Amino acid sequence: MLSRTAKKSQVAKLSDSFSRSKASFLVNCIGLNAEKMTELRKSLKQNQGDIQIIRNTLSLIALQDEAALKTAYESLLKGPNAFVLAFEDVAKIAKILDDFSENNEVFQIKGAVLDGLALSKTEVKTLAKLPSMEVLKSQFLGLLSAPLSKFLATVKEAPQSFVRLLAEKSKQKLSS
Repeated sequence: MLSRTAKKSQVAKLSDSFSRSKASFLVNCIGLNAEKMTELRKSLKQNQGDIQIIRNTLSLIALQDEAALKTAYESLLKGPNAFVLAFEDVAKIAKILDDFSENNEVFQIKGAVLDGLALSKTEVKTLAKLPSMEVLKSQFLGLLSAPLSKFLATVKEAPQSFVRLLAEKSKQKLSS
C-alpha cells in the first residue's frame, strides 16, 4: 500500500504531465508481461511519449484541474488503466499504440483526448493512420516549392530554346 506522500507525488506527477501533454490516451495494459511493457515504454519515450499507471481514484484527483479530460475519462475509468501522454507528435504516439494493440491482444485503447475533444477507439485508429509531423511538413514544403520550381524551369527554358534555335540556324547556314 502506498503512503500518503507517495500518492501525492503520483498525483502531482500525473497532473503536471497532463498540463504539458498535447494529447492523452487511456489504455488497458493488464496482462502484458514486463518485457512487452518495457518495449512499449521505450517506444513511447523515443517519440516524446510516456505511460503512467495510477489508481483510478488518484487519476480523478489529478484530473481536477483538467475539466475536459475529467469529463472524457470519468466514465472510462473502470478497472485497471494506464494513461499514455503525447508531448510532441500525437499521430506518432497514436500509431505506436494502434500497432501495439494489434500485436498484443490484451492491450486495449479505451479512448483519448486531443485538444479538449474526446476521441473514441475508432477515432484513435483514424488518428494513427495520419502521417507523422515530419511527413506532413515535407509534403507541405513540396507543395510550396512546386510552383516556384515550375516557374524557374519555364524561365530557364527561354534562353535554352533560343540557343537551340541559333544552333539550328548555324547548321542550316553551314549546310547550304
